[in-house]
Amino acid sequence: MSPRTALLLGLSLSTSLFAGSPKTDEAVRLFEAHRVADARPLLEAAVREDPSDARACYYLGRAVLSADEVEKAVELLEKAVSLDGTRVDYHLWLGRAYGAKALRATVFQQPSLAGKVRREFEKASALDPDNLEARLGLVEYYLRAPGVMGGSLVKAREQAAEIRKRDPLQGHRAAGRVAEHEKWHEAALQEYSAALRDFPERPEPYYWMGAFSERRKDFPRAFETYEKLLEKMPDEVGAWYAIGKTAAVSGENLDRGVECLKRYLTLTPRGDEPSLASAHYRLGAVYEKKREKDLARTEYTAALALDPTLKDARKALSSLR
Repeated sequence: MSPRTALLLGLSLSTSLFAGSPKTDEAVRLFEAHRVADARPLLEAAVREDPSDARACYYLGRAVLSADEVEKAVELLEKAVSLDGTRVDYHLWLGRAYGAKALRATVFQQPSLAGKVRREFEKASALDPDNLEARLGLVEYYLRAPGVMGGSLVKAREQAAEIRKRDPLQGHRAAGRVAEHEKWHEAALQEYSAALRDFPERPEPYYWMGAFSERRKDFPRAFETYEKLLEKMPDEVGAWYAIGKTAAVSGENLDRGVECLKRYLTLTPRGDEPSLASAHYRLGAVYEKKREKDLARTEYTAALALDPTLKDARKALSSLR
């Protein structure tokens, strides 16, 4: 372990040991279990009781951002960073919040906000040069931002090259994204195919290939990719959700979509797996495609019961006739 990494680890551990409260701990547990609606009141109480609780500010910022309360999210995440500027994830999410704010800002406000997005991702990468999420964030920024706001295809390629040096698997992902942006779809396909070939025991390339196929409206390839993942890794339950989502978006393989989403709903999502609320919403969309409106209404309602902030489910329920 390098001295720099040891220092950062020590700072992070000291912060986690002395900041926060049992209320924050429980809220974080709920948040990470995708129970954001249950976590939010605990986080709000934790911040009221201890405004210096950086972790509570951070998670509450993410919670309100998921509810599309962008201004409040920026305020909370700025506070989290001011309280503990050593955390890479705090800078990452503040950058994402600035990005969300920029999307609804005026043309006069956007350059300033774009600069803030870039600076937060750059700070995260400077804190930990091996943090791939920070570098992937920079890839996306450089690809999407106009040149006058710091966008640069050259810099995106440079970041993708740095990612490939540190992690060949994620290097395929980054290079694929750059190729997609340049509309070099065959080159992007080659990157995702190479990831599947070079890392046959990893699930990530299947999701990248599936998502790429969806973006290209190549739904047969997307379904085939997710089904192959299930054949190879039957415990990779995210593939069940992915098949259901693809059915909901495409209107194809609807019965298989219902089957997979119902199976997913028997589980407790882990880590970054989609929430049960999202699965109910996708199942409702499949039922709507099947013209089974009563079942669709039931699923949209179930989604909102689990997560009242799920805007897509609320919109779908209100528009259901």
